[in-house]
Amino acid sequence: MSKKGKTYLLLAVVLGIWGTIGYQVYSKLNPDEMPVVATNSSVSFSPKQEMTKDTFSISTSHRDPFLGTVYQAKQNSTQTSAVKKSKDTIVFPPLSYKGVISKQQSSQNIYIIEISGTQQLFKVGKQVNDITLIKGDKKSVLVSFKGKRKTIPVAN
Repeated sequence: MSKKGKTYLLLAVVLGIWGTIGYQVYSKLNPDEMPVVATNSSVSFSPKQEMTKDTFSISTSHRDPFLGTVYQAKQNSTQTSAVKKSKDTIVFPPLSYKGVISKQQSSQNIYIIEISGTQQLFKVGKQVNDITLIKGDKKSVLVSFKGKRKTIPVAN
């Protein structure tokens, strides 16, 4: 075979390969067939069979692997304790003493007390939400709530 013959033969092989690739790309992009939609007119429903659950119980008596004896359950000691009768315990709402505001010329001070997250301004003898300010200084205040008294130090 001559040089020209080999060139023509290889040219035909290359064109055949590229033609095959081009045909596959064209057939994928432009399908001739319409997709077939299967319609199933006879649909039947059958519920799943219920399976019964296997039940079991755990035995709590264990054998000691070293001694070979069965563990004995610890018996709770029943002590009769005297039931204390308690009065209605009064629970103070969350209180926090924030500080004092005072004038140099005046003897009356205004105390800042936080009650359940809200700040209130108090003077001695003032009552807010059943909380009465009895006395106070720069370090602590004495408040009364439903007859109970409590000293609250200043919060830092």
